[in-house]
Amino acid sequence: MLGHDMRAAIADILGGLALADLSSLDPESRLQLQRVQSSAEQLVRLTDETLALVTGDDLPRADRPVQTSLGPFLDRIAARWLAHADARGLGFRLDRADDLPAEIGTDPAALERILSNMIGNAVKYSPAGEVHLRVHLGPQESLCLRVRDTGPGFSEAAMARLFDFAGRPEDSGQPGTGLGLHIVRELAQRIRAQIQVANGAEGGAEVSLILPRRSWAPGVEVPSAAADLPDLAGRSVLVAEDNPTNRLLVQQMLETLGAEITLVEDGEEAAEALADRRFDLVLVDIEMPRLSGIDVIRRLRAAEGCGPASPVLAITAFVLSANRDQIYDAGADGILAKPILSLDAFGEAIARVLMKRPTSGDGAETGAPFDRLHLDRLLALAGPEDGRELLRRMREDFGTVERGLDEGRARDDLALIRTRTHVLISLAGAVGNVILQAEAEALNAAARSHDRATVARLLPMVLHGVARLRAALGGELDARFAMEAAG
Repeated sequence: MLGHDMRAAIADILGGLALADLSSLDPESRLQLQRVQSSAEQLVRLTDETLALVTGDDLPRADRPVQTSLGPFLDRIAARWLAHADARGLGFRLDRADDLPAEIGTDPAALERILSNMIGNAVKYSPAGEVHLRVHLGPQESLCLRVRDTGPGFSEAAMARLFDFAGRPEDSGQPGTGLGLHIVRELAQRIRAQIQVANGAEGGAEVSLILPRRSWAPGVEVPSAAADLPDLAGRSVLVAEDNPTNRLLVQQMLETLGAEITLVEDGEEAAEALADRRFDLVLVDIEMPRLSGIDVIRRLRAAEGCGPASPVLAITAFVLSANRDQIYDAGADGILAKPILSLDAFGEAIARVLMKRPTSGDGAETGAPFDRLHLDRLLALAGPEDGRELLRRMREDFGTVERGLDEGRARDDLALIRTRTHVLISLAGAVGNVILQAEAEALNAAARSHDRATVARLLPMVLHGVARLRAALGGELDARFAMEAAG
């Protein structure tokens, strides 16, 4: 309950800042509010980690690989630390190369904490001058983030104990315990990065975070998140949220996506609206007066029975796994944690829900039958030499599954169908086709329980999905490796 109240309070702060028009403010006031917003976003992430440590629960994990827009991320860092440096009479400069990737697959929370410690130390130990953050691509497309300061640099004694817990030498005249670089090293290991520390030739210290391509590359070829936001034009969306700030924030974001919105303020109103009509998407706050969001979802699923089901996205300040399990058990298709940090995060959560439970407006035949971010991640991990072979093998594996399912249908061999769908569940999940993955799971369960009627109903759908996916991977192979294929 304490975690819920903490997140709800921060959500009000971030929601209010998001709704505020800062354009009329003078540059200094606008900069200060941007700094507050950036710090509040980091406080959300630190709150999650603190509660996870206290309760022993796991941090919530995204259903998809992490995708971070690098440009806006660096802008937020610069806005925050420009104000800090200015308060100490220092300059702060962000220098970024022109060839940086638009998207990276690195956890933004860990990356922000690392940079906060690196830049914070530089600001703390520089009596004058400036702090310089340079971001560029190094050898073999490694992503380099270097922080240079105009302080005294590291002594030999400090270098010897640099990453130790509270490793500052006892005879050091510098303030602090030396905990910052210990935290940086721990977080760098989490995101598979390296830390380099040196004294500058002309004085000052230089601390660099180096991310090899295999650590940041997933998702680099995906279009920017703004281009991938779901188009909700013509779709009816019910929003059940009792907090006025959150309700207005969600309304504005849905209007940006083109949705037709119905707003209600409590659970009873939500249940009445759902009883009157079917919505293309339902957004439900879990903690509402008169009737909880969980009860709203349960009533909706009970009323739908075996008929068409509306996609439901639960919005909650509860992050513990027990709460999440309860929400999913009630029938939610996805969970979005409060506070909602950006339109990108909001849109991605909606896109995942719509992909899991397509509405009549989605059309199962539209778009590629795989998640490009998943595929980019696999190919980045495989490396350029093995990427083509990986795509070939995946296409062949889907072909093997397709032939096995055809043979199992012809021979009425439930054991063969069960074996092939077991493989398909993993393959479909690897490329992010959650619809085909769910169909394969249902077909596997039906074959295991000898439910021939369900097998007969599901098998044509699964075969169609496999054929589409195999053809799409073939097209992707030709498009990505056209020169090699021609040779």
